Amino acid sequence: MAKVSIIMGIYNCAPTLPEAIDSILTQTFSDWQLVLCDDGSTDNTYAVAKGYLDKYPEKIILLQNETNMGLNHTLNRCLEAATGEYVARMDG
Repeated sequence: MAKVSIIMGIYNCAPTLPEAIDSILTQTFSDWQLVLCDDGSTDNTYAVAKGYLDKYPEKIILLQNETNMGLNHTLNRCLEAATGEYVARMDG
């Protein structure tokens, strides 16, 4: 179990998602997990996130809504999957 679960709802943010995820990966604190949920993106946001999942499967959980459900629903899905003692929030 990670100390901190970082939750991130992602939607049509393929151009900025790598910068957001890379900023987490380069933190000096390393006891974390990243829980991403794609909210039915119409661009390649999910593919970008999947590339990070494939590279860091021990650190990342990737969920996907079948349709756009909105940020509240998406973040609640992230919270359900989070296992950390603390929760942090990040945007893509």
